[in-house]
Amino acid sequence: MSTSSPQPTPEPFPIRWAVILMIALVFATIVGMLTYLETNNWPATLLAALAAAGTAVPVLHHLLGT
Repeated sequence: MSTSSPQPTPEPFPIRWAVILMIALVFATIVGMLTYLETNNWPATLLAALAAAGTAVPVLHHLLGT
């Protein structure tokens, strides 16, 4: 009878990705607030915030490594 140790189950949402998404959310919020203060234009604010978040995620993924 061979006994094997049970395989650890992977986390459903790794902490690394939670950190990446949280930093991207903060970055997008800051960019959105600054854009709104400058332009008073909601569509431009949303576009700037989404662009900032979309740019931050791959950059943070690369910076934080695996």
